[in-house]
Amino acid sequence: MNILLHFLQKTVGQKIVVGLTGLGLCLFVLIHMMGNLFIFAGPEAYNNYAHKLHEMSLFLFFELGLLCFFLAHIFLSFLLFLQNKRARGNISYKKKALGQKSSSYIHTFLVFQGGVLLVFLVFHLLSFKFGPYYETPFEGESVRDIYQLVAHNFKKPLYTLGYSLALSVLFIHLLRGLPASLKTLGLSHPVYLPLIEKLAWFFAMAVTFGFLAPIWYIFIYL
Repeated sequence: MNILLHFLQKTVGQKIVVGLTGLGLCLFVLIHMMGNLFIFAGPEAYNNYAHKLHEMSLFLFFELGLLCFFLAHIFLSFLLFLQNKRARGNISYKKKALGQKSSSYIHTFLVFQGGVLLVFLVFHLLSFKFGPYYETPFEGESVRDIYQLVAHNFKKPLYTLGYSLALSVLFIHLLRGLPASLKTLGLSHPVYLPLIEKLAWFFAMAVTFGFLAPIWYIFIYL
């Protein structure tokens, strides 16, 4: 425990945790997006997916782990942002050093995006947690109809528009954050940087479109 605390007190340790949690969250949004595509298969398929997921024996463990990932990523990113700002001070010539200015702006922008996404995530979870309760049969029991709840939320123009705007922030965050995480972990190299940026663009586009397609399908056709 003392070793872990000592590791997290070091800037290098904090950057490594931010990089690892960033990659972990990239994996989460990819899996979550793929699950949302069950909406196209209809109410029964989507409800079966949702309820079997929640019935997994390790689901609570995964939820707690995901929460820890979010909190660690956001808290340490903000902490590093404050440390970098304090280290730079108000000396303008430091900001004009080679590569430092753009890196500073990108890091600041990423922290701001993270805050926006956190607010959106809390609102999104609360809207589903306390939304209307529809029921549907599932394996001989009456359970919550998640499909109808999703359809109820995304038939609202303002909700769908707000969700879409939040996804545009997620797109930019993935586009910048994925290469930044790889660089922090030493998995990036100037020779491979163009390829990494192309892969980040493709990943961000795929995830964002995968989230947007089901909700606009609901809004337009259901």
